Amino acid sequence: MSADTGNASARPAPTLAEMEAWGGAMLRAITGDASLQWSGQTLYAGTMPQALPAAHHTNVPAELADQRGMLDSVGLRLCSSDASLHRAHLPADPVERLVFELLEQLRVESLVPQAWPGARENMRQRFLQWAQAFGDSGLTESSLGILLFAVALTAWSRLTDQEMPDRMSDAIESTRMAMSPHLGRFWVQLRRTREDQSAFIEPALAVARWVGEAVRAAQEDAPRGNGNPKRRSSFALPLHFESQNLDELPVAQTGDSRAWASSSQTYRVFSRQYDREEQATELIRASQLAEFRASMDDEIARSGLHVGRLARHFQMRLAKHQRDGWNFGLEEGHLDAGRLTQLVSDPQQRAIFKDEADRPVNETAVTFLLDCSGSMKGHSRHMSILVDVLGRALDMAGASVEVLGFSTGAWNGGRVRREWQRAGQPQFPGRLNERLHIVFKDGGKRWRHGRAGIAALRKADLFREGIDGEGVEWACQRLLGRSAKRRILMVISDGCPMDTATHQVNDEHYLDQHLRQVLAARERAGDVKVCALGVGLDLGVFYRQRLAVDLQQNLDEGLLLAVADLLCKR
Repeated sequence: MSADTGNASARPAPTLAEMEAWGGAMLRAITGDASLQWSGQTLYAGTMPQALPAAHHTNVPAELADQRGMLDSVGLRLCSSDASLHRAHLPADPVERLVFELLEQLRVESLVPQAWPGARENMRQRFLQWAQAFGDSGLTESSLGILLFAVALTAWSRLTDQEMPDRMSDAIESTRMAMSPHLGRFWVQLRRTREDQSAFIEPALAVARWVGEAVRAAQEDAPRGNGNPKRRSSFALPLHFESQNLDELPVAQTGDSRAWASSSQTYRVFSRQYDREEQATELIRASQLAEFRASMDDEIARSGLHVGRLARHFQMRLAKHQRDGWNFGLEEGHLDAGRLTQLVSDPQQRAIFKDEADRPVNETAVTFLLDCSGSMKGHSRHMSILVDVLGRALDMAGASVEVLGFSTGAWNGGRVRREWQRAGQPQFPGRLNERLHIVFKDGGKRWRHGRAGIAALRKADLFREGIDGEGVEWACQRLLGRSAKRRILMVISDGCPMDTATHQVNDEHYLDQHLRQVLAARERAGDVKVCALGVGLDLGVFYRQRLAVDLQQNLDEGLLLAVADLLCKR
């Protein structure tokens, strides 16, 4: 990966979603491992999150140079380090482990090919940014902190053969001199054996053990006056790598698309002739809709869910207080000149003050966008209750709520596919189905007037295939047309975009790429917050803010509050 040259100012800065897409593609290209994904600042191999154990790979800022440097470093680690051999020698002591992990990471960074000057510079910048944050944190003002700081800087300089900045060199000079008699020969061995992981392990463990013993000795002395340094930031050294996002959740997977690349990353639609936007109430008989609604109301009543409590939660998190006149007749506050006569006539009268009154105002518009593909059919009952309870609570809290869905008008491409066949089956035609967008509840209606349409979610034949990118784009455009200061879109889905005809004649990741493009555009614009609820699946490959839930279980307040927190999160 090339270094950031500074010419990026001529083009829009990439969003985090774009950087993650590039990062994933870069890791796959470096390693040849097609299962790798970089999403939500987490590395996935297939469906399994992978730990990034090197200290300078934690809490990496979203800036492009830092992200590039870290991913270059991760790619080298995957290519140049035998993970099983490394694990077999990992020390149990957290400090020793921290040092051992750092040394192995710096070893592979020192092996960056000469033909990759950009990657070398990216990694140099990332390490020095981390070292600067370490120095600024205040941790180096303790004997333990400066020791670890000196070990890290010295190891980096010795292994990668790069000069450390003068200010850092000056800061660790005395510590480096003090540890030189103990570690001097190991630095030489580390440099000499860096191309042989097996030979590197012995001096690396020796350095780790010495640091661990020094830290333990210093900790024993600490109560006699060393004290803890005053922290000036949230910077921390990671001592427990197992806790890094290793929840074993199924993860949505995606990949590169040849069809997408062939179209210069421009989304194509073969025909829009049969695309439809329908009101849900028009897709179902009124008697059946009433029956579904009655069934929903009964289930919600029996669930014991407290909508009012959820509404208060939303109001506290989403509403802002605005001035709304004055409160009079108070015993404290601003003196009310108009009531001074009361004081003259009755010296015991104390209610002669006033204070500013305010009222909560919620200027938030929320849209729930529901994936109505076939695989979601089995979740429709619980999803209808979830959306109904959340929507009613948001409405009570003063937010405007819209509920939309996306599906297709036919299976396997329908009339569009037949047109494509009659046209001679041109290569890479783009989306090849009849798009169906459904309005379950219009954002312009209060909940009590629009709630009937939610029950249409229980109509099984609405669920066909899913073209997510166009659905998200449509929902965002409707949100932008609503009067609100804050706009939130929550997508509820159980997987990647899935349209059989489109996948067959393009490739399976064509619709994925469009969804990524749409999400990146929204993130860049910053006008709509997009988050996702993954039904039994972590949607981190697409959505930066997401939550995986199990809708097979009964809904409870814990789940509702977790979803509410995702909605309200800035």
